[in-house]
Amino acid sequence: MLVYSSWKDYLPKSFLWLSQIKIEQAKGLSDTSWNLIAVRTENEQLVLSSGGLDAALKTRLLNEIDTQSWTAGEKSLRLNVDGKKFLLVAQSSVKTGAVQLGRQLGLDAAGALSKAKLKDLHISDCDQLLALDIFEGFVLGFEDGTAFKSKNTTEFPQRVSVQTQDKDALNKRSQLAQSLLLVKWLQDAPANFITPEQFAHISQDLFKSTAAELLILGRKEMQALGMGSFLSVAQGADSDPKLIAIKIKGQDTSKTVALVGKGVTFDAGGINIKASAGLEEMKYDMSGAAAVLGAAHYFTAVKPPVNVVCALGAVENLLGPDATKPGDVVKAYNGKTIEILNTDAEGRLVLADVLSYVVEKFDPDLVIDIATLTGAVIFGLGHAGAGMMTKDQKTADFLKHVATRVGEPMWHLPFWPELESEVSSQLADYKNIAKASVKAGPIMGGLFLREFVKDHRCEWAHLDVAGTAWSCAATGYHTNGGSGFGLRALIGAAELYHS
Repeated sequence: MLVYSSWKDYLPKSFLWLSQIKIEQAKGLSDTSWNLIAVRTENEQLVLSSGGLDAALKTRLLNEIDTQSWTAGEKSLRLNVDGKKFLLVAQSSVKTGAVQLGRQLGLDAAGALSKAKLKDLHISDCDQLLALDIFEGFVLGFEDGTAFKSKNTTEFPQRVSVQTQDKDALNKRSQLAQSLLLVKWLQDAPANFITPEQFAHISQDLFKSTAAELLILGRKEMQALGMGSFLSVAQGADSDPKLIAIKIKGQDTSKTVALVGKGVTFDAGGINIKASAGLEEMKYDMSGAAAVLGAAHYFTAVKPPVNVVCALGAVENLLGPDATKPGDVVKAYNGKTIEILNTDAEGRLVLADVLSYVVEKFDPDLVIDIATLTGAVIFGLGHAGAGMMTKDQKTADFLKHVATRVGEPMWHLPFWPELESEVSSQLADYKNIAKASVKAGPIMGGLFLREFVKDHRCEWAHLDVAGTAWSCAATGYHTNGGSGFGLRALIGAAELYHS
């Protein structure tokens, strides 16, 4: 059996590198680093873009490209012209937003320099692609997933410079990138490392020296509070489930945004056991909780404009002699009873109690929960965007604005009134899945969760990221492993809610 020491010993080198390197502000072209040039094709002609290029230099670069018979289909090219180094990277041709395209350009630039001896890069705005978005992608491109390997030979840039006038924005983007690296690492880590107890240990270590208020509840505390819905998921496992809440004081303490994440650190399905194919991927079922913890990490470094509460429910959904059986009835924290018809619809059972607890204890103005809730969302939206459900159109419009601004694609799914009754049970108040003929799995998951916030004054939204949390096909994301999807939207919602 592999016995892990401190979790800090397994942090990815990329996370540590970004915490140590100074990201420089710079103007013009660099004399020592690679100068990034975006390349796109218009009317069968190559177009070069970078804030540091004048017309004459563009002409010399195009002549050199012609000499080497290079095309944008070859993705990247390194050139030395006028004593300066230029890295030419083809822009993605996918028709999506500039934020995502900028991140993708940065990811591709990192890939182009992965085998180069010098990896230092200077980044400028490239027409509509902003330097800060490109920088974010470039940093994420150096996450190579080797944190748990015995050897790691990855070499990182010694210097990264960004052409921007806003130092504060650069610092915030650097912090965002580090939080994203933390989220992706949590997602990729094995389930015998990221357990519910480990989530609690990491939270204690991350926030003990900050001004954040940390609250951790275990099995005994949740039993005393009557969280029968959450605890029903934990009955088949020996590990102690944890409800973790981090409150960060904002500049305006009159408003509170609560972020709630599903943290099933491994999901075997319980008695309704999952098939073996792809079962190893169920370590990612804590991706919502990872995004919420990443948001707390960000907001302890960058003070939010309003109070932010980050809450997550960490638990393993396994089989054991005490495991919940299909047909069992449990009582949730809010006093409502739930008939559990499928133990593999466990995420909503965890979130039901965490949501009820958060709205009662913290009285938030806006609540956003995020979860890898349903595989069914993939059939509707694929791996390119998340499903979003809300109590009202105002919240939906706000989140669509946030999603566009931060480059986190999501689609508003409706709460059809014809489906509302399908969460009711003949035996209990609610049932955790609808009958098979109803289909509409993501919507039914959202309708179930709505029952645990509908009597509160808060705005509420549910994000189903089962199709985007890992192996994400959206432009500007890692296509293998954890994607960190949702962190930007959570941070953006908290930062923009005040405005």
